Amino acid sequence: MAATDHRAKTGLQRRVAYVLGSITVVGAIVIAQPPWLAGGLERAFPEIMWRVETDEPIVALTFDDGPDPTYTPQVLELLERYHVHATFFLVGEHARQYPELVAHIRAHGHEIGNHTDSKATTFYMSAERFEASLVRAEETLGLSSTAGTAGGKMQASSGSKLLRPAGGWIHSSQLDLAKRRGYTCVLGSAYAFDPQSPSAAYIRWAITKNLRPGAIVVLHDAGGNRSKTIAALEGILADTHEKGLRSVTLSELLAARKN
Repeated sequence: MAATDHRAKTGLQRRVAYVLGSITVVGAIVIAQPPWLAGGLERAFPEIMWRVETDEPIVALTFDDGPDPTYTPQVLELLERYHVHATFFLVGEHARQYPELVAHIRAHGHEIGNHTDSKATTFYMSAERFEASLVRAEETLGLSSTAGTAGGKMQASSGSKLLRPAGGWIHSSQLDLAKRRGYTCVLGSAYAFDPQSPSAAYIRWAITKNLRPGAIVVLHDAGGNRSKTIAALEGILADTHEKGLRSVTLSELLAARKN
């Protein structure tokens, strides 16, 4: 009986060690974001835009969850200082609270995308709730196939609108619904987990290491204390320039896609 108990205990310990080891490896891959990770995601989810194949030395800088009265103006000031245009995925209910910030974003040549109407995670929404959230945010943000960017430029090279699902996940049925409404679903290839408030040094490192032509950078200018994102942003903008890359809106990046 003692030998049987020992073997059972040893087997359990091995299974626990295997599970913990697997979690550690997956966590390390996610945190480090090796270059092949974006390619794997593209193959697994080809209907989502993760990055763009382009010969031009450009990347797209994007911000989620705004507008926010404290942090969005700081982001806009830094972008203006570096003569950079970005894409802001705005939450409808926040945009209704701060319409002057939405106007400011547009007036300074930045692009606006749909981040649904609230911070509720898209993945857990019913189809009806998702569509209602998408449409209400669309109406608040004044998005159409030819509106939503400075100067009346197309929202994307294909004329589609831009969606980033809240929480970063979306059902295939939700994706189909969004496509029928003219949306391109965009996630990204350079992500710093800044909603979890890591150090500014990590945020800068995680983004800079993944800067290459066609990269889509995901940062957040709202949804909590974003002071570390702000602290990292100037370094990210400087690193982008140092690498010989130029930051553009998503529509500009899509327009430069290889045929």
